[in-house]
Amino acid sequence: MMEDLSDAKAAWAELFDALAPVYDHPALRHFPFCADRLVERARPRPGEKVLDVGTGTGAVAVAAAQRVRPGGRVQAIDLAPAMLAEAAAQVRRMGLDNVDFHQMDGERPEFRSRYFDLVLGGFSLFFFDDPAAGLRRWLRVLKPGGRVAFTTFGENAFSPLVDRLRDDLAAFGVELETPRWRTLCRPAECEALLAEAGFTGIEITAEQMGHHLAGPDEWWDVVQHSGLRAWVERLPAGARDEFRTRHLEGVAGLAGEKGIWMDVEALFCHGVRPESV
Repeated sequence: MMEDLSDAKAAWAELFDALAPVYDHPALRHFPFCADRLVERARPRPGEKVLDVGTGTGAVAVAAAQRVRPGGRVQAIDLAPAMLAEAAAQVRRMGLDNVDFHQMDGERPEFRSRYFDLVLGGFSLFFFDDPAAGLRRWLRVLKPGGRVAFTTFGENAFSPLVDRLRDDLAAFGVELETPRWRTLCRPAECEALLAEAGFTGIEITAEQMGHHLAGPDEWWDVVQHSGLRAWVERLPAGARDEFRTRHLEGVAGLAGEKGIWMDVEALFCHGVRPESV
C-alpha cells in the first residue's frame, strides 16, 4: 500500500484490489461502453501523450492506446495494484506495447509539468479527497492547449435500484453516507470545478448508457462486483443471506417486459488548458 494516503483512499484501494478479478463482469458492461465513448469524444490523436487516471482494469487505457498509435503513449495510473495487474494483462491480450502502468494517486500525478496532450479520467474524480485540487494538478501536467476529459455519473444514475439498496440496508441497521458519485453528479458542478481549476472551452454532455438487467440476480451481480459491495459488507456476515433474499424480493417488483432497467446516466466533461497558462 502507498504511504500518506487518506483513510478513505486507503479503504477504496483495498476494496478495488479485492474487486479486480471480477470487475469486468458482464453486469458491469456499462463501464467499457462508457470508456469507449469517453475516448471517442476526447479524440486522442496519433503521437499524443495521454494520462489515464484511475485506469481500473484498463478499458480507457486500451481504447486510448489504440488511437494514439503510431508514436503515442499512455501512462495509466491507479491506487490498486491488483487493478493495475488486470489492466496490464488486458493490454497484453490486445497486443499493445504503448501503455505504461504506475501505482499512483490520481489526485497528485507525479509527472512533470506540461507533459501530456490529454488527461482522461473514467469515473475517478469523485473518489478524490479534493476534486478541485485534483483538477488543478491535472492542468499542471497538461501542455498549453492540452485537453482534459472525464466521466461522472448523473444525478439519477442507478435509481431506483441503489435507493432501494440503501433503504433496505437501513432497515437492517446499516446507515450509509451519500454515494461518492452523488457529490459530483450535476453538469453545473462539473463546469464550475473545471472553470475554477483554470480550464476553458468547457463542455458537459449527458448520455444515457443504461441497460436492462435480466432479473434480480443480475442486479446482485452489479452489487457484488462493484464498489457497492462495501455497503453490503457492513452487515454482519450472518445477516447477509437474509438481506439478499429480502432485498431481491423487492427488486423483482421493478421488472418490466424487458427486465429491470438500470439507469446509467453519464456526464462527459471536457476542458482545455489555455495556451497562455
